[in-house]
Amino acid sequence: MPRNDKQNEGIRKQRIAQIMEAALDVFAHKGYHTATIADIAKKANIAKGLIYNYFESKEDLLYKLVMHGMNDLIEKFDANHDGVLTDEEMELFINDMFQKIVEKRNYWKLYFSVMLQPDVFDFNFYNKFEEQYQAMVKALIDYFKRKGFENPEMEYLLLHTMSDGIVINFIMNENFPLEGIKNEIIKRYIHNNSQKNKKPC
Repeated sequence: MPRNDKQNEGIRKQRIAQIMEAALDVFAHKGYHTATIADIAKKANIAKGLIYNYFESKEDLLYKLVMHGMNDLIEKFDANHDGVLTDEEMELFINDMFQKIVEKRNYWKLYFSVMLQPDVFDFNFYNKFEEQYQAMVKALIDYFKRKGFENPEMEYLLLHTMSDGIVINFIMNENFPLEGIKNEIIKRYIHNNSQKNKKPC
């Protein structure tokens, strides 16, 4: 009996996840530049040609792997998707992000081991990444403006940099005080007194 469209889509998603999981492991342990599509196919236990049904190249696979990781981490950002971040949405986003860091510690360990390899996250890759998340960046900057921060753009960069550092510290040390760090971030961005972030007149 032939499969219907829903079944085919389910198989497609399962296959993509299988390839991405294998690619992450291979990139982490062999190095992105050394790894080949054949290595990934062997790890995934599938034919090499099948990978090209879903990904154009090794570079395309890496890019989609990075996007998949980021999209999972920011899934709860701006929950109603109206482009305006409320305090409740910001707190939901922060709590969900920290929960996923804990639940997927091994995943992020592999993820960052790939991202920190030389010449993987180059200038062109960074530009594609920034374009993908322009709406998110704008929503965060607008949120910081409404909260009264003197330099909202710099505040976004600070949050972005802190997030990377928090994940890296946690994957190196599972006793890293995530809960305390999370509470400090919530205090800074949600329960802050906006006047504290402005220079006195």
